[in-house]
Amino acid sequence: MCVRSFLLSSALSSILASGAMADNPVRIDDARGGGVPATIGLQEQGGGGIVRLTLAPRVDPGAGGDVTLQRWQDFAGEVLLSVRTDPALVPTDRVLEMVNSIIMTDDFGAVIEGGYDINVEHDIVLAVSDGSAEITHVSADGKGLVITALIRDGAGNLIDPPQGTLALYRTGGERLCFEEEVVQVRGSTPVPLTASVPADPNNRLPMNFVILLDRSGSMMNVMDDVKAAAQAFVDDLPDNATCAVGAFADEGGSFEPSEGLGVGQCIASNFPMHGVEAGGGTDLFAPLKVTYEWLAEERAGQQSAVIIITDGAVNRQTDLAHVVRDLKGDALTFVYFLGGREERYLRSLADSYLTHEGDLADQLPRYFEVLSETYSSQTVLRQVACGLSESAQP
Repeated sequence: MCVRSFLLSSALSSILASGAMADNPVRIDDARGGGVPATIGLQEQGGGGIVRLTLAPRVDPGAGGDVTLQRWQDFAGEVLLSVRTDPALVPTDRVLEMVNSIIMTDDFGAVIEGGYDINVEHDIVLAVSDGSAEITHVSADGKGLVITALIRDGAGNLIDPPQGTLALYRTGGERLCFEEEVVQVRGSTPVPLTASVPADPNNRLPMNFVILLDRSGSMMNVMDDVKAAAQAFVDDLPDNATCAVGAFADEGGSFEPSEGLGVGQCIASNFPMHGVEAGGGTDLFAPLKVTYEWLAEERAGQQSAVIIITDGAVNRQTDLAHVVRDLKGDALTFVYFLGGREERYLRSLADSYLTHEGDLADQLPRYFEVLSETYSSQTVLRQVACGLSESAQP
């Protein structure tokens, strides 16, 4: 039997050593053997903690084989929904000292010693007694604050926190009361595509996703794969989300419904993209300017994300780059870059910048799946007045 050994990178070594891939095991299929998985052995090396992955494929001694490692963690690490680039939003040492002095407890009286996140702008601390919290967005309406957050267990997995394990405080120590709301229940009745979709006052957590697809000539060989992945992504997004799908080339951007683009409820059938074909050069900055202006004017205060799929070749109107950066606001921008070299203009705009590697038809849908799952997994809290029986102090 032929045995092949590979020394893995330190990043993958740590993932394997921590058991983070337990739910997504490495699988090597031998097509000649009917897709039967190969034998996998793990051996931890001393003096540096390198993990050796030994493969014993069920193939002839002289035969080769392709190995694919499916690492969802690579994508998950790129999806951060609370990017703080404004120094004014970073907690000062004094604020951290104040929060560390609070004896925070959950509903069962368990003391929370870590696992909290601070939002300086709205003066709140969200804590969880078993895991960690990441505040992703805070908005205010006439009834109080609406807080969205990602809650993770001790292993870093996104979870719906058990009842009673969350606590909300002011940085000065005042305990706040809240109710938990639902992010998403996928409905069965689609809303037709319209030219303009007003915000629904009954929508408890409005979200907006703008998907911008590069349709320049250099995208010709991957255009079908990109459109298919984008449609699947749209279909996986929460019901309470609005989608805007556009395509751009050297003539700027288009959101024309006649091309299967536009604005509407996030359902794939609303965006067939049948008129999107590759051709011409690349002009991203003009449509991106329109996108940020639309979000600021029509979706102010709402959670918004802009997802750009491009190879970045010969971007025109780069003089607009600084204008676009000024308009960006708090709309998170995700760039999935297909080009052979890093595009510095895109890097400067992106909150998350991922350079593509591997098979696009395989990797891009996985990236989209992680992105949609992250947004759909958010926990939503609405601040409410504490009842008479509820103490403002733990």
